[in-house]
Amino acid sequence: MKDVLLTILRDRQSSTAEFRRASDQLAALVCAEALAKLPHSTVTVTTPLAPAEGLKPAGSVMFVPIIRAGLALLPAFLFAVPDAPVALVGMQRDEVTAQPGLYYQKFPADLPDRAIILDPMLATGGSSLLVVDLLQGIGYTPGNIYHAGVLASGEGLQRLSAGIPEANITVVAVDPGLDGRKFIFPGLGDYGDRYFGT
Repeated sequence: MKDVLLTILRDRQSSTAEFRRASDQLAALVCAEALAKLPHSTVTVTTPLAPAEGLKPAGSVMFVPIIRAGLALLPAFLFAVPDAPVALVGMQRDEVTAQPGLYYQKFPADLPDRAIILDPMLATGGSSLLVVDLLQGIGYTPGNIYHAGVLASGEGLQRLSAGIPEANITVVAVDPGLDGRKFIFPGLGDYGDRYFGT
């Protein structure tokens, strides 16, 4: 299933609607895998049909989408954990240096136990590492910081795993490397542009 959805995302001919549909379905799968890495407790959930046993994250979790592409993953995570607070981090990539520039950050007053960074593309790792630094600055330890995305380059994955445990990183696929502009190769283009139709 993941391979089929990823193929749609990689296809240059996929329309915005097709890209969004595939992205939303893939986000639900990424969400399930990322949440499964958190410590869990068993809970009884009462549904209209019958009580059911399920798992929910032990302690609280905060989602940290990196604006703009990270917003594409957010609905799936909020559907799974509807009471989770959301911190927003806005970054703009300098197209010459490929370095992230922070222009916005907003964190909740009461910080949950764990944070999951949401960013579909882990290219150089610079944006996610900047968020890791922000989270550590407000008291998070590397072991309580997670990352959820769709694609990573080998280089980005290696850089991020120097900041948080590699076991805390969830991606669908790892592509061989980066092109001359520091975009994931072969990649799938600019995720935010394709998801938001810009």
